[in-house]
Parts: sequence; C-alpha cells; structure tokens
Amino acid sequence: MSVNESLLTWKAKGIDENDALPSAEDRNFMPRPNSIFFHETSCRGGLTSREACAIESASRAHPRRQVYVMFSGPVSEVVYQRSAIAKLRRFPNVKFARVHISDYARDTPLEAMVASAPFNRSKWRVEHTSDILRYLTLYKWGGVYLDTDTLVVKSLTPLGHNWVAKESNGLVNAAIIAISMDHLGRKLAEAVINEVRTTYKPDVWIHNGPGAITRTLSKFCQTSNPAEWSSNTCQGLEVYSPEYFYPVYYVQNEEYFRPGELKNVENAYTHHFWNKLTFDRKIEKDSPYDKLAREYCPTIYEMYGEEFGS
Repeated sequence: MSVNESLLTWKAKGIDENDALPSAEDRNFMPRPNSIFFHETSCRGGLTSREACAIESASRAHPRRQVYVMFSGPVSEVVYQRSAIAKLRRFPNVKFARVHISDYARDTPLEAMVASAPFNRSKWRVEHTSDILRYLTLYKWGGVYLDTDTLVVKSLTPLGHNWVAKESNGLVNAAIIAISMDHLGRKLAEAVINEVRTTYKPDVWIHNGPGAITRTLSKFCQTSNPAEWSSNTCQGLEVYSPEYFYPVYYVQNEEYFRPGELKNVENAYTHHFWNKLTFDRKIEKDSPYDKLAREYCPTIYEMYGEEFGS
C-alpha cells in the first residue's frame, strides 16, 4: 500500500478525525532552530518501548532544547493520554506533531517528488518515507535528526551546528545528522535535498538515506574519498568517525543484547541499535542495552519493566 493509499484508508475509516496530534503544517508550528527531531513513519499509531526510550534519552540529555516527535500517521486520544506518549509528555521539552507529507512538502523542492508515482510505489515505504522526512525537516527548520533506534548518552550540543557521522570508513549514515540554519547549514541542506529530489529510487534500500548524504558529500567536499572527509576538506562540516555515534558496527549488533560489557565506547555520544536487524531480538537482563536503558531512559524502562524492548 502506498503512502497516499494509506492516508485514504485512514480517512475512509474516520481514523484521521480521531488524531490527537497538532499538525506540523499549522502556521503556529515553529520549532526553534536548535531543536531535535524524531520521525515515526510506521503509522502504527504509537511508540514502542525502544522508540520511547530514545526520545526520553534525548530529552534528558538536552533539557534546554526542544525535542519533537513527528508522526506520519494518526495517534488516537486514548494512546496520547495513556501510553508511553503520556509518560513522555511529562517532560516539558518533548513535543508531538502530525506530519501530512504532501502538505509538509508544499512549497519546498520536494513537493513534486513526494506526489510522484515512484515515491508512492516504494518497496520500503516506511523507511523511505523516513529518509525523505529527515532531510525535509532539517531543510525546513534546521537542528538535529535522530533515528528512533538510537539512545543518547551525553549532550550533542558541544559538537557544533553542522555535522554528520560515518557508519564505516566508506559510508556516512543518516541516522544522526545535524544541519543548522546558518550559511553552511543552508548550503548543505539544499545540496542534500537536491540530491534526493533528482536521484530518488523506490527499490534500493539505502539509496535515499545514507546513500543520499554520502553522495552529497562526495560533491560537497574537496575530495570524493570518504577517508579524507573532515571540516578542513568539507567547507567546515564536521565528519565524525563511527566511535562517536555508531560504536558497535551492525554486524556485531548482538553485543548490545546479550549480558556483558561493551568495549571501547568511551567516546560515544549515542548508541545505534540497528532496528531493522534487531527488532525481534530479546534484550537480555544485564545486557548493555538493558543497562543503558535503565540509566538513560529510566521512566520508560520502569514503565515497561521486564517487557522493555519486546
């Protein structure tokens, strides 16, 4: 089912009328330039415990910054008032909003693309919608984007206003990215939006997310060699190594889920749990994930207890 078909289905059932979230297209929706954004594009109508943990950890690490959770589907009043969302609403800096993607993209370079047949025929609708929305949000508002399968362990503020991070030596991941409203940020935002607009592919997994930012930097920086990307070669854009945001490579993801201690993660600002590969993996007691959640999202961890992560 396409994005637009899903929207028509919800409206036909009257679900959209029960949406408790304010619209991100409303003229009163005006995030601060240094806000932190999450996008939830599964359209399941709520948050999993892992997603809620990611949001709480970002909120606790940045009490003076707004944290926006942007849903692509409706959230009912019952879920809004009684679920993990209700717990997160107790944090004064956590805000929720509903994105109607066609309206959200209006008057931007991606307006035609999100209305196109290729976008609505995506083989990975949830993931590709997330890919597009993260870049569109940073283009519109500036700030920091975080995936919902991350966990923040210390403030990102000291890192500056414009930065990306490598997942490996040859690939910049888009799960965590900062693009500001300053001159450098606008130049980068326009470059990556144009890359997405002109090269979008509905049938290639990483093409529109990590692929888009990696291809952008190959032109944005003075060299196309990712090993040489840095603020010196990329017009002032910081390009951080994996140890800061992806300290455990995806092929070793089981290290997060089994009892034990992580090694060489002292420099990490976030952890990334590779949800596409691990969504059904049990978080064992006293595993690194279990201990991280207990410390950095205690409200959500306590709410779910032994059911956390399942």
